[in-house]
This record gives sequence, C-alpha cells and structure tokens, in this order.
Amino acid sequence: MKDTIARDAPASAAGLLPHERRRVNRIQLRAPVRIIYQGLLDEESAEGICTDLSEAGLGFQTQASLYVGEIVEVEFRDHEATPFRLQVRLLYKMGNCYGAYFVTPDS
Repeated sequence: MKDTIARDAPASAAGLLPHERRRVNRIQLRAPVRIIYQGLLDEESAEGICTDLSEAGLGFQTQASLYVGEIVEVEFRDHEATPFRLQVRLLYKMGNCYGAYFVTPDS
C-alpha cells in the first residue's frame, strides 16, 4: 500500500495541480474516521475527523504524519452500520489537515 513522494512535498511534486481546481462541490461535515497507512515496518492507523466530502475526494484532520502522494485508506465508522474503507491519494497537507482524492485499488 505504500506509494509515497515526500513528507510535506507540494502537490506539484506528486504530479498534481499546484493549486486547487475542484470540479465538484464538497459537503462540510465532522465525522470520525480511522486512517490506515503504511508505517516503517507494518501497517498503522490513527484516528481522524473527516471535514468535507465530495464525489471526487475528501478532507480530513489527523495527528498522523503522512506523505503527500501517499495512498492511504480512510475508514468511516458508524455505530449502526458496518465500517467501510475508501482508498485515497493525499493531494496536499497543511498542518494536520489533508486533502485527498479517491483512487481505485489498482491505481
């Protein structure tokens, strides 16, 4: 699952647009999520908050130290539903806030 560029690299280093050009509107929310990512030796996870969501991607906050360009899984958990995971590629990092877009498992 590890596919990284560099810690705190700009979006252009990941082959992405250097500035925001959203094609779809995002919905603001505050939903608890778990971020699953590749650590040095094994898979790790950290708690986070999903702050916005769209058809193309999402934004979230976490204390985990992730890399721009990295593919991680975001797990949404609801007390009344089965948890589900989405794979995303990290587009940008600003402090502990991340923006990501959805990817297919073989991307």
